[in-house]
Amino acid sequence: MNFTFDHFELDTTSYQLRSNGEPQAIEPQVFNLLAYLLQHRERIVSKSELMDTLWAGKIISESTLSSCVKAARKAIGDGGKTQKYIATVNRRGFRFISPVREQAAVKNSTMLPDSSDQQGGVNELLRQSALAGSEENGNVCLFPIRNLAPDKRIVIAVLPFQCLGADLVSFFAETLYEEINIHLARTPGFLVTSRNSGAYYRANPASQSNIARELGAQYIVDGSVASLGDRLTLSVKLLETESDRVLWGVRKNFPLESLGEQLEDIILNITSAIEPEINRVELACLRKRRQVDLAAWELYRQGHAVLGLKGWSEESFEECADLLRHAIAKDPELAFAHAYLALTLAIGHLVGLVNHDGWHEEALAAAEKAIALDSQDPDVLGYVGCAFSDMGDFFRGIKLLERCVELDPSNAQGWAALGAAQLQTGNEEGFKNMYHGIRISPRDNRIGAWGALLARGLLSYGRVDEAIEVAQNACAFDDKIFLPRVVLGVALAQADQPEAAARAFEDARRIRPKLTISDIQRFVKPEEMQKMQDYALLS
Repeated sequence: MNFTFDHFELDTTSYQLRSNGEPQAIEPQVFNLLAYLLQHRERIVSKSELMDTLWAGKIISESTLSSCVKAARKAIGDGGKTQKYIATVNRRGFRFISPVREQAAVKNSTMLPDSSDQQGGVNELLRQSALAGSEENGNVCLFPIRNLAPDKRIVIAVLPFQCLGADLVSFFAETLYEEINIHLARTPGFLVTSRNSGAYYRANPASQSNIARELGAQYIVDGSVASLGDRLTLSVKLLETESDRVLWGVRKNFPLESLGEQLEDIILNITSAIEPEINRVELACLRKRRQVDLAAWELYRQGHAVLGLKGWSEESFEECADLLRHAIAKDPELAFAHAYLALTLAIGHLVGLVNHDGWHEEALAAAEKAIALDSQDPDVLGYVGCAFSDMGDFFRGIKLLERCVELDPSNAQGWAALGAAQLQTGNEEGFKNMYHGIRISPRDNRIGAWGALLARGLLSYGRVDEAIEVAQNACAFDDKIFLPRVVLGVALAQADQPEAAARAFEDARRIRPKLTISDIQRFVKPEEMQKMQDYALLS
């Protein structure tokens, strides 16, 4: 099929975009997006429809879609301000608005060039059309996600918060509802039901068991906000629907007058607490079914959780890498598994826990494969950018990490890794970025490692007291990782506190009995070595 608009022609038979007859360079997924918008130009195409159709079976964030739309506009000389061809319809999606001439129509016009299952692709498009029509009528709950879009992602339903109070309280409840939806939707492996799905139940109350069944959700986030006098009461809970049990809950009171100042911190504290609780339950379930042939995504998620739950050791890094290798064997196109394998091998070698022959070749190949599979997902970019930096390629690593946080400003791992890489190249901007990454994800299980790297950077710049404080906080945060204790010992030695330094190294050996002098020396600069030797801390 040929779609012609102005001097452009998009040919879905030869998969070409031509301008005045000349073929134009365009990425496959950008081509797919243009083709889909042209094919459905008679209506608004929602963001969820584009994500579910063009990235079927893959986990992406909304920022990935935004990046693809931006690239599509660039390919046809359009822009976010002019919107001559692709119009953004606020809160609804996108629509191709320029006059189009359609020629040489073929029977199966909805096929996309990279579909591996053509009949499944047609069925998916039909389902999406039904969903779009349902959204117009406010009946999203009639299309249960688990039955119509079966995959291995964790389905979470966020329900609108009950609100009892004045306009300010109502605004806070809506803001919190929106932010929790956005945060969880950006988390790899989580499929969050649409905002409209949750809003349906505001006007049509139902039991949580019915909501879970209708939306196909394994987890529900629910809450309430109420004002009493000059104070506000917030309650939030996370439920596992299969067992009908509360996994996590919080109840807080705030003075109404300071609500505006505390809003961001409140949202961060709540959203950052939900993901670890779900991961903990999912990992326990996966271990019970270990004899079963697990899907690639389940293996990836299990590998992703190992280091946080077991701490850092040769055994935990090897278990993580093996799970990721098995995930890749089951699904060679799972970009997340390739990216996280590259990161696991690279950072493992950096701290002395991965030393087998061929680690570098395997890490490099995994990083390159991940980028080849998905160069627009911020999580993939964050993992691979960190891996390249840990392998010494700071130029490429920093560029990828900058792209990561540009696509997803809430990506804490991207900010922390970017800051660490910048400090390694002498850019003190890295301090601000590392602090920012830690602040926006205060309960992330990687904060122990991030704090150790931040403390090492502070020490390198002569900020010894600050380095000690950061390292102590990192040690208090995670009792299963030796890295911040080693950095704390080095910092205390530079502050002429040899006895405290010796205790820090002793605590590191508690966690890692095989800790050697060479392990410690990895984190000691030449100019710091004299004090380490004077205090006999390397003996």
